[in-house]
Amino acid sequence: MHTKFHQTIIIGGGISGIECAHQLQKEKQSFLLISDNIGGRITESSTGNVEYGAYYAMSTYHNVAHHIKKGRRIKPSQLQFHNNKQAYSIFNQKLYSHPLQYLKIIFYLSKFKNHYELFKKRSLTIPQIEALQQDPYLWSLYQTSATKFIETHQLLQIVKNYLAEIIQGTTFTSINKLNAFTFLQFSLPIILPIYELHFKKKEIEQQFNKNWIKGLVTKITKTKNGFLINTQQQQYTCKNIVLATPPHISKTLLKFKYPLRGPVQVHMFHLQGTLRTEWKKNEINVFSSPSTMLALAHQQNNTYLFYSKIKNPPFKPYFKKYKILSHKHWNPAFHIEGSNLLPFQPIKNVYLIGDNNICGIEDAGIYGICAANHILKNIH
Repeated sequence: MHTKFHQTIIIGGGISGIECAHQLQKEKQSFLLISDNIGGRITESSTGNVEYGAYYAMSTYHNVAHHIKKGRRIKPSQLQFHNNKQAYSIFNQKLYSHPLQYLKIIFYLSKFKNHYELFKKRSLTIPQIEALQQDPYLWSLYQTSATKFIETHQLLQIVKNYLAEIIQGTTFTSINKLNAFTFLQFSLPIILPIYELHFKKKEIEQQFNKNWIKGLVTKITKTKNGFLINTQQQQYTCKNIVLATPPHISKTLLKFKYPLRGPVQVHMFHLQGTLRTEWKKNEINVFSSPSTMLALAHQQNNTYLFYSKIKNPPFKPYFKKYKILSHKHWNPAFHIEGSNLLPFQPIKNVYLIGDNNICGIEDAGIYGICAANHILKNIH
């Protein structure tokens, strides 16, 4: 089997690997991108007009803006909350029955946003762990459970009556399994505009056409002069490896012993059909734990995305009639529970990026840029 050498090989074609490749390409550096697809867990319907793996983009997603485009704005007034068989909207009185807690959560989210934006800038050139440690406030949040944060700042009622559903609908888990950093990060849509996300898949495939090998890496071996990478069809050697695969795959390929954050899984169904009257009031319905339902979202082409914890959810309570267009099971969807951290460079010339430590396409994209900047710095 003929072996081909490349200065840098990026394994994984999700947003983290793409941003790393984009940065190296801008600097005219030699690299190869190996992935079975472009987009990773960001996928789409067969018609290409409904996104499955990433649903929204915040207004502050500046670092990945060239690879996504924003669709309709998702307004809080379009949300319907469901908690213990009770349904209510943003205008329900229960959300304003604790005005002090409401003001406090807005204050803490604003404070977090300011720190978080500076953290993202630092993360372009230094590893996420270092960037967190340079901000004692964010470092403390990452080491503190969301439950402890909520109790300490006396936010229980506003969280219970408002944020619980939003968090479950976007993280696919309950608040008590998150750290305070992740809790505040995924609550930012309360104070920031968010939009439906559209991934520029065709443009990206064209951009990296000459550098992309469609395949799966089966083995990584350390050699005297670098690394040997096996795919099912070919062998490659390289000096630098950028591992942009999901954490559990990275762990298998590198055989490291660092503990991962807890995984969450989700079933997503793309449906065509007619909703029952009570579900037509709002564009998006979100559910709190312990419901097996996570979210129900109306799409622009009059289809629906139905997120569930279970493989065979009951559709009849929501639809008069329906047809399943597609079913996706992400297991895991991502690793988000707890506060475990993976190192940026577990061994020399290996860069471990993606959503290992902080979830979200913006942070994963930034980590890819960070890896490219480190490689470029070493080359220059």
